[in-house]
Amino acid sequence: MHVVRHIIAAVTALLLAAAPALAAGDAAKGQALFNRYCKACHTVEGTQNRVGPYLAGVTGRPVATAENYHYTPAMRAFADTHPEWTPDLLAGYLANPRAQVPGTRMAYAGTRDQQAAADLAAYLKSLPAAQ
Repeated sequence: MHVVRHIIAAVTALLLAAAPALAAGDAAKGQALFNRYCKACHTVEGTQNRVGPYLAGVTGRPVATAENYHYTPAMRAFADTHPEWTPDLLAGYLANPRAQVPGTRMAYAGTRDQQAAADLAAYLKSLPAAQ
């Protein structure tokens, strides 16, 4: 298991290094994208989980730490090598969740549109912490 975590960390580092710099995101566009693609599974107010964990205050929060949410072993391993959700990490994950975290159970396949990923990350960054 320890070796697998190192392999996942190495692959993730390569993917992030190969990705172009994060474009400036538009939070308003990101909110529209969130409402279209993410809202069915995630909440952005409070700490209520749905199919996916709540996302209020996700930027800056340690990875895989939403209260009362059962994360996959893959996401917990990802958290071992990524201390917190940053806008860049969120955009990379949203662009291709399965490449970032092989074994994730997130249904969203990702977006090839880097601007859309940046917009979603900007919206998530704008969210206040859960109360």
